[in-house]
Amino acid sequence: MRHVHFCAGLQQWNGMANLARMLVKEQTASGDESVLTNLLIDLKRQLERGADEVCIHGAWLPVLWRAAKVTKRAGARLVFMPHGSYDPVRRRYHGWKKLLVSQFERSVARRADRIVATCEAEKGWIENYLGKHCPPVEVTDVKRFFRLPQNDKTGQTHFIISKSSRPLHLLYLGRRHPLKGVKYLEEAVRLMLTQRRGGAECAEIELRVVSSAFGEEKDKVWKWCDVLVLPTLSENFGLVVAEALERGKRVIATDGAPAWGNGLAGLPGFTGLYSGYCGQLIYLKGYRDGTAAARVRLLAEAISSLANSER
Repeated sequence: MRHVHFCAGLQQWNGMANLARMLVKEQTASGDESVLTNLLIDLKRQLERGADEVCIHGAWLPVLWRAAKVTKRAGARLVFMPHGSYDPVRRRYHGWKKLLVSQFERSVARRADRIVATCEAEKGWIENYLGKHCPPVEVTDVKRFFRLPQNDKTGQTHFIISKSSRPLHLLYLGRRHPLKGVKYLEEAVRLMLTQRRGGAECAEIELRVVSSAFGEEKDKVWKWCDVLVLPTLSENFGLVVAEALERGKRVIATDGAPAWGNGLAGLPGFTGLYSGYCGQLIYLKGYRDGTAAARVRLLAEAISSLANSER
């Protein structure tokens, strides 16, 4: 079978493109032909060569609508992967623009032969947005691309505790965007540092916000990191969480990234904090729909729970 993956941008920081690359590699390894492009002329060339299926990554962009139109005209199967684009939180961001083009967006997405979601929550977002004319939606397990820590046979989770005299290094790795929640993380850290200066018994912490790091520079950032924090309000999956867990780093994620919220155990002594993946992941429930103050509090409590384990 011949597959084509179409994504508007192929930048290294583009999560959609990175997941598309993983799918291309997997399909190629299975014996199929698979390519990734962001050019309509390349898509047309692949269709002329007899491509069987085109997967369009993302939503809301005219170039994606044109790619879908070209695909249907050629008679190839059309697959959509919206990558969280129909999350109600994300739809409200610049919502007036999305409302203006919603007729085009729905009509194109409804012509797909199938739609692929990255978690059950996203499946619900898609079905809700497209309504009764929604094509079949399947959920793909993106976690299969990573070697993630697993809980022991008893189902218990245990924090990995290592004593250190240096500050706890917190890392946010990604774009600065209002829906990524970086401001809540920075406010939580400021709050904890203020409490420490005021004489409260708090471990010392350092935060780095890194929006562009690749290759050796990125490896250095990961080496510095103790805990990755993804304070997002809207994330269909969160590839950076999987990358951190695979590297043996602890992670603080939120219910803005629902793919990481299944099968976790409550963290003793904390409301809204859950842990899993051998205790390497802390997941914040009630964060996404909480007030700004509640988000800051949950982040501070999660950081504190890890910082105190280091002492």
